[in-house]
Amino acid sequence: MKENIQILSKECCSQLLDFQSSEDLRKEYNKASFNTKHLEFLNIPTDYYIDKNLELPTGSKKDRSTADCESSIKIFQELKNLTPVQANDKRLWLSLTHDRFFSYTIRRWGIDSSTSANTIIDRFFFEGASIETRMRNSISRLWWAAKLTYDPNRKDEFELTKLLWSKQDLFQGLVERTFGTYENVVKAFLQIYADNNQLTEDQLRDLYKSLNSIGGVKLLSALSYKEVKSELQLIANHKNIELYA
Repeated sequence: MKENIQILSKECCSQLLDFQSSEDLRKEYNKASFNTKHLEFLNIPTDYYIDKNLELPTGSKKDRSTADCESSIKIFQELKNLTPVQANDKRLWLSLTHDRFFSYTIRRWGIDSSTSANTIIDRFFFEGASIETRMRNSISRLWWAAKLTYDPNRKDEFELTKLLWSKQDLFQGLVERTFGTYENVVKAFLQIYADNNQLTEDQLRDLYKSLNSIGGVKLLSALSYKEVKSELQLIANHKNIELYA
C-alpha cells in the first residue's frame, strides 16, 4: 500500500537548523524518532507516494556498500518519476530524513550526542549549491546514485548502479564531482570500468582528474555516450593506461 509523502514548509526547513544553538532541538537527533511538534508540513497533498512498509537496510560496516546499493534501488523505484526540480527540492529530502527515514538515518550514520553539527547538516539537511549537497543527504544520495546509473535498455536495469556502489573510490570519484551530474559521463565511465576492472585506484584517479580538466574546455553534457568513451580512451593512451575495451 502506498502512502502520500507530505513535505515540510520552507520556514520549517530553516527553523530546524536552529538545532545548532538549541539544546532541546539538538537532543532530538539522539532519539529513535523525531518529535513531530518541531515539524510543520504543508497542508496540501503531493504527487509523492511511497510504500507504507518500505524499510531500508543499513548493513554492518563490512557490508554497508551492499546495503546502500539495495536502499538506492528501493528509493529510486519508489520515486522514479521525480523531475530534476523536484529532486533538488530540500523540502522533500528534509521531510524524508526527519520523518519517514529518521530512524534509518540515525542508524546508517551512527548519529548520537557526540556527532558534529556539520555531520548532522550533511545527513539530515540539504544545504548548499554544490553537487556534494545532494550526495550527502542520507536519502537524496541514494536516489541520485540510482538516477544517474539506471538504464532500462540493459538486461539488468541496475547493473551500473550496483557497479557504482561496489567501490567507494568509484562512487566518490564519479558522482561527487561536477561531471557526476551528467548521466552520459557516469554511465560511460562505469562501462569503461566494467570492461577494465583491473584498473588501480591511482589509474582511476588519473582518469577522473583528466576528464575533469577536459570539462573545462569541452561541454561534457553535450557529448554522446560513445564520445565520452572515446575521450576516456584518449586520456588512457596519454597516461599509458591500458584499456582492454
